[in-house]
Amino acid sequence: MPHGAVRETARTMVGASLIWSLVLLAAPFLSFAPGAALPWGVGAALLMGVFPAVLVSWLERRNDLRRLPPSSLPPTVLGAAALAFMFQRIILWLQGPLALSAAVFALLAAAVVLLVANAFTSWSWLDLSLGAGAVILGVTTALLLPGLWGSLAGILAGAVPGVSLAVRLWHGSPRTRLAAGAAGAATGGGIFLWLLAYAS
Repeated sequence: MPHGAVRETARTMVGASLIWSLVLLAAPFLSFAPGAALPWGVGAALLMGVFPAVLVSWLERRNDLRRLPPSSLPPTVLGAAALAFMFQRIILWLQGPLALSAAVFALLAAAVVLLVANAFTSWSWLDLSLGAGAVILGVTTALLLPGLWGSLAGILAGAVPGVSLAVRLWHGSPRTRLAAGAAGAATGGGIFLWLLAYAS
């Protein structure tokens, strides 16, 4: 793989991991008081956001990463999705924060969309994550911070991933990137909002 492609893959992996880490870190605070929410958020962010990216990066450096078909999930997404499925069981078993469960389901939904889409085209996990992150981070921030300042902070939190996606549109395949971002917002963000209505 050319050096430029390796750097782009690394940026994509780190960017998507950062978005989902923020989503998973913030979501428990919608269900639990800060003291109880923090361990859930930190644990989920490290397990599903940070750990898969670090592991895949380490395996790639050692050249131990098995090549997967183009239509399959990227290794980072595959690892995050597998851990998300197991983490759902932990949340239900320990009666954890349901808002976090909604965020985990959003991650799983986005992964499934990527798997289906990549059988026909080539979407980026980062573009999907930016779309989902714009919705989830914006809504979560607005709900956590009451009043006008909360609304403004929510708009800003949603705008950052949205602007990042808009910038990426200039770097090749704008239609593909826009479609992936819209799918992320509709599925990841939509699933989160739908489940959050039942969580609260």
